[in-house]
Amino acid sequence: MSFLQQIAIKEKIDLASSFFYEYVWVKSSLYLVGISLIFSLIIVQFSIPEFYASATLRETQPQSQGGGALSGAGSSLLKLTASDSESFLEFSSNLHSYVIAQRMWEKGWGSEIFAAGNLEIDQNKIIKKHKISEKIGAFLLGYDLYNYYSAHDLHQFFKDNIVAAKEIKGTNITVSIMSQDQELALKLLNDLILEADQYAKEYLILKSNSIIEGTYRQIAVSKNPSITASLASTINSEYFKIATMDNDLPYHIYFIDPPHSSEYPVSPKVSAIFFSNIIIFLFLSIFFNFFQKNKEDLW
Repeated sequence: MSFLQQIAIKEKIDLASSFFYEYVWVKSSLYLVGISLIFSLIIVQFSIPEFYASATLRETQPQSQGGGALSGAGSSLLKLTASDSESFLEFSSNLHSYVIAQRMWEKGWGSEIFAAGNLEIDQNKIIKKHKISEKIGAFLLGYDLYNYYSAHDLHQFFKDNIVAAKEIKGTNITVSIMSQDQELALKLLNDLILEADQYAKEYLILKSNSIIEGTYRQIAVSKNPSITASLASTINSEYFKIATMDNDLPYHIYFIDPPHSSEYPVSPKVSAIFFSNIIIFLFLSIFFNFFQKNKEDLW
């Protein structure tokens, strides 16, 4: 007996055909498929389209460390800083930090995000809408909910919606957001990226100034010529770092592709909604027909 005869293909085809015409190809299935189309149309009508906006960046390369003035301990410090640099991780941390959220809040992004761009409303007085579950939880546990939006809410918005990713073993960085407003998303990405990069520069300039100030104090009390020379070299290296950062050039990243948005919304996926609902309603019809014809044998 052949392998095909053992698996009885003809009998299985007849059984599948019988099941199809008895439980699938019936009026109730056609009715439910029609209902699924109407149901899908309602979902699509009430769904809010969201667009994918993103910017492609690249890490800046370590800058030249200058001429012979930067020798000895100062040169070693710069080399160590460059070798230990993890630009993407630092940039991503800044991007999602509360400090950046606070700076963006001060630039008026609270009104843009939480008041639909209405600048007539004081962004510190934008009424915060709480979910019913949050109100119930606050009532049962006895704590107060904040009445107005603040920089903390903007910080949480960035953490929930801004995604920064880097290619595996690559150099490109992608910063993206899903948004209903294309223009707002593009403006936000551009401003947020530049603000995060600018903050990194300002922090390092402030750090270098502090090192210079502390080093001068050490030189004033140092009596060892070798240590004094080393400290002087450190001051030179810090001044060099300040000179390379005190400008409008990018520090961590620069734009390869500026923020841009998808032409069509990526959510909701209309075809997926219609197809999935047809499948769901069709299975419901099969289950209902099977139950109706075999309910006596099921109990």
